[in-house]
Amino acid sequence: MSKFTFQHSLRALLTAICLICCLLPAQLRAAEPQDDTLGLFSAWQESASSATRSPKPLSQTAENITVVTADEIRGMNAHTLADVLDTIPGIQLQHNGGPGIVAYTQIQSASFNHTKVFVDGVSITDLGSNFSYVSLIPAGIIERVEVVKGSASAAWGSALAGVINVITKAPEAGRPFSGAVSAAIGERTSYDSNLELSGSNGRLGYYLAGGFLGSNGVMPNTQDATKDGHARLTWALPDGGNLSATFNRFATHQGTLFAPAYDLKQNNETELLFSSLVLTKPLSERLTLEAVARHSLLTGSASWFNISDGLPWSQQPLPTGTYREQTSGADLRLIWRNATQLLVLGGEYNHLQNASNSADATNYSPYNRTADRWGAYLNDTISLGAFSFTPGGRFDHTQNDGDHCSYSLGGTWQATDTTLLRAYAARGFGIPFMLNVDYPSEKIWTTQVGVESTALPYLWLKQTFFRNETWGPNIERNEALGAETELRSTPLWHTSLGGGYTFTDTTRDDGTQVNYAPRHTLKLSLRYDDQTYRALLTGSHIYWNAMPGDSARYGGLLWDLHLGAYLFKRQHSSLEIFFSGHNLFNNGQYYTDQIQNPRRWFEGGLRMSF
Repeated sequence: MSKFTFQHSLRALLTAICLICCLLPAQLRAAEPQDDTLGLFSAWQESASSATRSPKPLSQTAENITVVTADEIRGMNAHTLADVLDTIPGIQLQHNGGPGIVAYTQIQSASFNHTKVFVDGVSITDLGSNFSYVSLIPAGIIERVEVVKGSASAAWGSALAGVINVITKAPEAGRPFSGAVSAAIGERTSYDSNLELSGSNGRLGYYLAGGFLGSNGVMPNTQDATKDGHARLTWALPDGGNLSATFNRFATHQGTLFAPAYDLKQNNETELLFSSLVLTKPLSERLTLEAVARHSLLTGSASWFNISDGLPWSQQPLPTGTYREQTSGADLRLIWRNATQLLVLGGEYNHLQNASNSADATNYSPYNRTADRWGAYLNDTISLGAFSFTPGGRFDHTQNDGDHCSYSLGGTWQATDTTLLRAYAARGFGIPFMLNVDYPSEKIWTTQVGVESTALPYLWLKQTFFRNETWGPNIERNEALGAETELRSTPLWHTSLGGGYTFTDTTRDDGTQVNYAPRHTLKLSLRYDDQTYRALLTGSHIYWNAMPGDSARYGGLLWDLHLGAYLFKRQHSSLEIFFSGHNLFNNGQYYTDQIQNPRRWFEGGLRMSF
């Protein structure tokens, strides 16, 4: 069968799946109908832990935080964390290919190497370039994602642009055995299959997951084959508290389009392992101890080839570059909580090692470097009626980059039953390249003011204004002024609208624009969900503000459509069919024509829960 015939046959099959989703008989519905008379969505009723390292209501959180839950992720038919981040206002992702392929993550237009990403408290940001492997984390294991936009150094250390904190799923409570299995297939021989098992028996709980993700290239020369495994075990202690252990392994082989103009592509082998052991122990009615031990290991290799003939690139000094990074560390936190106060005192230690045999143009390698880093922090949340105040401070000893003091002060005011005001100021730092080069760190002043309200009928609105000033030794001072709007409508006939717009104007001292700091980011969504049928239409536009010579293209919005329908649904079991169409109008949107965005492609599959 020719490639042309195969692609058209596959599109016909996926179109049939879409029609089935739309035409399933209503008598298959087993879920209770959604109540469209529900009150307006109020985000401040939720809790988040990322701002001060311990859960507290968003009504007492001064920082600009966006939370995405597992139910929302399921509606996206998402493959990885990168797909989830694509939908969050204020985040810009530069994709180098389809699912699983490298993606660079920016928060409010700050450089990718100032964004810190954690999974269950373990950093997945590498030591060589501060690149975060968001495309390796499968979406199926995620319970929630919390994004702190703006300096988070007073709680997290080197986090100049912000923090993306991923919390994975906990064991299923009340059932000894449950699980889910899913499989999807799409164009360009793309595939994604996953298995989850979960349950609890007495004091023991478990959650296990594994999967395969790959493609022959949604974009040319961007092949991918990724295997992942995740395990979490929990043990409820007899006298209160619990013990939790997690282990993760992600291994991928990728072909990455590196520089078509120079007939060059790059093949990568990457393996990421990380684990943690967490003890949570109440010491009294108000005081809790959290102790964490963690370890991560990143190994990989990169080789370079000509696109035209597949031969090794003659200009590379070594045929294959290898690297190895590992971090061992521990955290200790004391959390004191009563009706009006949340006090968190913590400290952490990290032993870092970064080694590579690569000989690159900057002559910083081959190298083998180590560092011992530690930090101590204290933050407080004081609630006085409708007001809350959150002072915080942290000291970091980095060994190879000196010492840093970070501090923050924020507050919220519940002005009315429907309106919340926020203000936040913080000084932080970021080490853009950690161990392989002696590159100076940057400092930041972040200031934010915002309002969150449901005062307008049928609408939840969040408006934030921010200013980020960054500077450092031998680094030009930049100022980023911006505004971010998020909104969501109340469901009406099971249908709701959502959207976000972020404008950032980043300039130097002389008033000139900083290129590659995106100026406009627009995210739109139209959602339908009646508990049997669901549909999600998302649109995304990023104006990358590239250099004129890069031949950037900003072709409207990239529209994705995600459909799903339950063939049957019971209390503990279900069978669901789903379909996704990506970049429906085949638009081009990229900051350089050397690395373009994936064009239109389709996929579909089945998901069974038991």
